[in-house]
Amino acid sequence: MDLKDLANEKREAKAGPTPTVAPPDPAATDSWPAGPPGVRWLVLESRLLDDEQILVVFEKRHLKEARKAHPGKVIYFPPEIEELRRHKDAPDYAQFLKSIHLVKKKFGGWIVPSDSPLARRFDPPKGGDNHGTAKRGSKTG
Repeated sequence: MDLKDLANEKREAKAGPTPTVAPPDPAATDSWPAGPPGVRWLVLESRLLDDEQILVVFEKRHLKEARKAHPGKVIYFPPEIEELRRHKDAPDYAQFLKSIHLVKKKFGGWIVPSDSPLARRFDPPKGGDNHGTAKRGSKTG
């Protein structure tokens, strides 16, 4: 044990152990601690999406109500926004965002973080055609 470990032990003895809190898993939770108190959803205008409005819903239990109040708007949950922001430094981020948004608009669905066990990777099949196949539980590369 070195001096740093000893200092940490003394600090923990005074303050008690530091609790560890895991971030919420979007697939396992009903809400995320991202919205202001009392706010169920927000309508945002995105400059990167050519000023199109999107609907950010903070809790799944308000999804139906939000969808009814704002029909036709593409819906995002806070974990989806966080996943998109992870790629904000990419040189083609605006095009990436527009592509993802278009897919959500046309087909619905949710953005799953790339490190989630729910993520799928599309691999071209052997033989060279361009039709990919989804593999459940594969890591994205």
